[in-house]
Amino acid sequence: MNLNYLELITISILYLTYFILWKIKEVTQIKKTGIDPNVIVKSESNLQKYVGLQFKILSFFFLIAMIFNSIHFELFGLFTRWNLIDNNIFKVIGFIVGMFGLSICLYAQIKMGNSWRVGIDEKNKTKLITTGLYSIIRNPTYLGLFLLNVGFWIIIPTVTIFTLNIIFIYTLEIQVRCEEDYLEKTQGEEYLKYKKKTKRYIPFIY
Repeated sequence: MNLNYLELITISILYLTYFILWKIKEVTQIKKTGIDPNVIVKSESNLQKYVGLQFKILSFFFLIAMIFNSIHFELFGLFTRWNLIDNNIFKVIGFIVGMFGLSICLYAQIKMGNSWRVGIDEKNKTKLITTGLYSIIRNPTYLGLFLLNVGFWIIIPTVTIFTLNIIFIYTLEIQVRCEEDYLEKTQGEEYLKYKKKTKRYIPFIY
C-alpha cells in the first residue's frame, strides 16, 4: 500500500477543521439563543429535505472517496489521478486553498452572528447582513465551501473527487435559489436592493 502521509495529514486536518467549525457554531448558538441553526434537516419543505439529504450523502461520499484515494484503491479508473498535479507541491497548495475556504466560512459564521443558519428558517426571522464581505457577495459561506472542495481535489486530483465537486455545485445552486426566493418574500425591498448591488459568490463576477 503506497501511502502519502502529507496527503493524509492535509486531508484529515481540512475535514476535521470543517467538522469542528460547524459543530462549535451549532452548539454555541443553541446555548446562546436556544435555536438550532441547522434547520434544513427539520424543514417541512420536500425540496429542503432533499437538499439537506444530498449534502449529507455528499459529505459521506467525499469522506469515503478520500479514504479510497489516499490508499490508492482502484476501481474502473474512478480513482486514477491527474499526474500533472499529483505531487507534494500541489498538495500544499490544495491545503492552503482549503484552509482559505474554511477561513471564509469562519468569517461568515462570525459576521452572521445569531442570524447564521444551515437551511431556511421559516419560524424565526433573521437579520439581513449586508456589511463586510457581505457587501460584495451574498454567500461567503458557500464560496468558502467551494474553495474547500477545490482544495480537496487539488490534493487528490481524481475523477471521483471532481465529479463529487460538480454534484456539490449543482446542489448548492438549488439551495441558493431557494434561499433567495425566501428572502425576497420575507425581507422584501431591502433584499431586492441588496441583491442588485451584490454577486452570489465571486465579487464583481458571479
